[in-house]
Amino acid sequence: MTGADTSPRRPRLLRSFAVKLAVTAVIFAVVPGMLYSQLEQTERQRSALMLQLVQEQGRLVGEALSPLLDRFSPREAPALEAVVRRLTEGTVAVKVLFRPATLQDASGFLLVAAAPETDAAQARQTMAQLVANGVLSHLDASCSGNAPLALHLPTGPEAPSGDLLTYLAPRRTAAGCWVVLTAQPSGSLPEQLIGRPYWQSPDLRVAASVYLLMAVLVLSLFTDAWRDLRRFRSVARAVMRGDGRASFAATGTVAELTDVAADLDAMVSTLKRSETLLRQAAEENAHALKGPLAVIAQATEPLERAIPADNTRARRSLSLIGQSVNRLDALVSAIRRTDEAIAGLIDVPRQPVALSALLADLAQGYTRLAAERSLRLDSAIPPGITVTGGCDLLEVTAENLLDNALDFAPPGTALSLTLRRDRGMAVFCVRDHGPGVAEADLERIFERHVSQRPDHPAGPDHYGLGLWIVRRNAEALGGRAWAENAPGGGLAVSVALPLA
Repeated sequence: MTGADTSPRRPRLLRSFAVKLAVTAVIFAVVPGMLYSQLEQTERQRSALMLQLVQEQGRLVGEALSPLLDRFSPREAPALEAVVRRLTEGTVAVKVLFRPATLQDASGFLLVAAAPETDAAQARQTMAQLVANGVLSHLDASCSGNAPLALHLPTGPEAPSGDLLTYLAPRRTAAGCWVVLTAQPSGSLPEQLIGRPYWQSPDLRVAASVYLLMAVLVLSLFTDAWRDLRRFRSVARAVMRGDGRASFAATGTVAELTDVAADLDAMVSTLKRSETLLRQAAEENAHALKGPLAVIAQATEPLERAIPADNTRARRSLSLIGQSVNRLDALVSAIRRTDEAIAGLIDVPRQPVALSALLADLAQGYTRLAAERSLRLDSAIPPGITVTGGCDLLEVTAENLLDNALDFAPPGTALSLTLRRDRGMAVFCVRDHGPGVAEADLERIFERHVSQRPDHPAGPDHYGLGLWIVRRNAEALGGRAWAENAPGGGLAVSVALPLA
């Protein structure tokens, strides 16, 4: 064998368009979760580092104010205000609270200094929120304790989210308890530090929207192409059933497949025209050749009467002419059968056919024909078996099998024609009790122009087309044909066709 493709073919599952579409959908569904998990972990680490930085900043602010708080007096209040404003030139906000030693409850704290500057209303609001959230109440008489982070401090109507408390530094002096609070504007901190889930961050929402749009576009592209291919398959089946109204172009929705659909429609039209032309050519050629052959056969009759009986050479020549005319006539008929068989394979009918009734009618006619040759035809045909195909194709297939069996069956023996259901297929078999076929030739007898029949001097020549047509018809109808030597002698040829 030359020119064969020896490269390994991928399994059909890996080449399936539907499988690839399903895998793509799974990837689009799984990848976001994996990416979100990694991004969330990275954001959590960044948030922890940011928290450490802002807390360290708050600690440094508290340490910078400690000397002033230790020696604070009302006269040094402007100096404390100046230092606080200088420390808040960046983004940090500082509030300095003081509770005299004579007071022990949280409401005793006073706002001594703040930067950026806070008016009286905002100062009261901030103090009320610190008390309401328990920040100040956790500081005992020794002025020690910790306050929770992520507490919003109001900064006014223009910034409703407020600042985020990031550090609290209590300090005990002889005069009372000092508390230095540092806060950061909410917009300068990671989303998780202000209590907002990571999936609510604007960047992630934009990325998710882009990813979702891309997933929809890709999946819709795959889905539209897959649906068009499914529609093309339905149209192809309709064309095989003989539906002349079926059109590929009318069912396509993807613009890029429109030209493909139009080409498929053109191909179907060309095939149908080819079938018609083949049938016409077979008829015309047979008619054109049989006419001259008939004239030659008629012209030899007066010659045969005019030639003397003792002219052996002339009579032998006339005999050879007659034999050649008969061979040419048989050859023309064989060529016509071949052309018609090929034409029938181009546009195979796909209609429900009652195979049981068709075989029963054939069996009745061939029973008489078999009796004329001293043979017996036994049939076992259950009713109600229907296949998809064409009456002509099925009838020609069965007739070829029966004719073949009649030629090989010895006189006095029996033929059998059986029909059965087998795993969704209708299987009919014709068996004879003739010489059979060598095991090496069981496939070869289905080839074109292969004939192993005995010599029949009185009959027309055979050109080995019967079993070739049987197999071609079976395969065209979605089935198969095979031969095997039957137990006890003879050949059994079977044809399996899909049930309707």
